[in-house]
Amino acid sequence: MLDWLQIFPRMVWSLSHFEIKKIMIKILYDQHCSLCSKEINYYKSIAPKGIFMWCNLHKHNKLLHKYGITYNDALLSLHAIDDKDRIHRGIDAFCLIWNNLSRWRLLSFIIKLPLIYFISKIFYSYFAQWRFNKMKYCKVS
Repeated sequence: MLDWLQIFPRMVWSLSHFEIKKIMIKILYDQHCSLCSKEINYYKSIAPKGIFMWCNLHKHNKLLHKYGITYNDALLSLHAIDDKDRIHRGIDAFCLIWNNLSRWRLLSFIIKLPLIYFISKIFYSYFAQWRFNKMKYCKVS
């Protein structure tokens, strides 16, 4: 028969040596855009705690500068910075978000399929440019 009093201290000791590393993905989004804000607010409501850092690009100039992202580029498309400091833009940023949301992982997988990925990138680029041209505050140089 097992003596739990002898085993338990070892379990506690070994558990104390585990290190929990939180993945922190920085999402740079345009809070002034109603469509962007609605979508990001939805993701915020379903996202697990401690995975994402939601950054309004209008308030995080230092973050833009640190990663070499111009203000215009940030306005033009969604940007995400993963836990290895790699920048993901546009549809790739969305795939990074979806990949970390349990009910959205399948969409990320589907979008990443070669032909669908190619079409999605083109569609997102056109949509992002249209939105950028439509917004008056995007007219900065």
